[in-house]
Amino acid sequence: MIHELDIKELANLATLRDVLRRVSQNGEQYIIKENDRADAVLIPLRDLEDLKRRQEIKQRAWDDLLANMREVHALNAEFSAEEVEADVDAAIQEVRRARKRQ
Repeated sequence: MIHELDIKELANLATLRDVLRRVSQNGEQYIIKENDRADAVLIPLRDLEDLKRRQEIKQRAWDDLLANMREVHALNAEFSAEEVEADVDAAIQEVRRARKRQ
């Protein structure tokens, strides 16, 4: 569950300690607001690590995709866009025919 908390409430040291304990021990998440505007969040460190891990995986996937696209582009540099498109269309048709035979 995500809680909302006004930043003024965190001025109380006991409240701050309680909120930090809830975050670290119970995995609770808090949106910190000031003047009804969300300014920050408190999340458990494990959630931040998970976000970082997901971001790294996503970045590696993009890097791999771009590398593959560059490789395909380089392999097809001598062919016109129309020739490549015709080959792709032919491959699609071949796959569709093979599926119908199954």
